[in-house]
Amino acid sequence: MNIEQLSIKYIVIEDEPFARRGLVQLLKNYNFLDCMGMYSNTDDARMIMETQDLDLIFLDIHLAEESGLEFAKQIPPSIQVIFTTAYPNYALESYDLNALDYLLKPIAEDRLKKALDKAISYFQNKAYDKQALQPTDHIFVKSDRKLFRLALDEIQYIEAMKDYVMIHSKDKKLMVAMNIKTILNKLPSMDFVRVNKSFVVNLKKIESVDNHWVTVAGFEMPLGANFKENLLMRIDKQTINR
Repeated sequence: MNIEQLSIKYIVIEDEPFARRGLVQLLKNYNFLDCMGMYSNTDDARMIMETQDLDLIFLDIHLAEESGLEFAKQIPPSIQVIFTTAYPNYALESYDLNALDYLLKPIAEDRLKKALDKAISYFQNKAYDKQALQPTDHIFVKSDRKLFRLALDEIQYIEAMKDYVMIHSKDKKLMVAMNIKTILNKLPSMDFVRVNKSFVVNLKKIESVDNHWVTVAGFEMPLGANFKENLLMRIDKQTINR
C-alpha cells in the first residue's frame, strides 16, 4: 500500500485548548490523516473509541482528570499511541507501554514528521499483513454449522445482533457468531464502511444517502452522527459534481 492509499483515523486528547488546536492544525498538512475528533478528557474519548475504528491517538500525559499513561493501559492494542507532554522524564515509561512515539511540547514540525513516518511504516506493514491473509474477492463464514463461501461483491450490508451479525446478500442471509467490529476488520476497508453502531455497508451497494439515512438494496438505515463524516468523505472521492 502506498501513502496515497493510506488513511489513518486519529483523535487528539489534550486538555489545553491552545495545544489541542495547534496540534490538529499541524496534522491537517498530512492528507493521509483523518481527524475523528479532539477531546479535553478521556471520558469523551472513550465514547468515540467504542463507536469508531480508530488507528491512532495523540495522547497528552498530564490530563486534569486522569493520567494519560494510565489511560493508555486501557487502549486496545489495535490502536497506536503517540504521547505528547512538556516533561521529558516520562519517555521510558511511555515506551514500556509500546507507544509509537513520544513528542515534547511545544511540538516541532520536523519532530512531528519523524513520528508520522513511524506511523506510516507501522500502518503500511499492517495493511500488507492484512492483505496477505485476506482473500481479494471472497470470505468464508461459518453459519448453521456450515462454512459458506461468500463473494465480497455479493454482500450488501451487515447487521449487528449483539454477539452475532446477519450478513445480507442478494440471494441469502447468514447469521454468524461474530461481533460487527471483528467482521469489519476482516473486510477490505476500501469497500466496507460502518454507518452506525449496528450496520456496515458495502460502498458499492449504496443507492442513496441524505443527512439522516442510507439506503442499500431498498433498505433504509439511520446514518449515525459519529459515522457521517467518514462515510461522506469516502463517498466524496467517487462523486462527480456538476
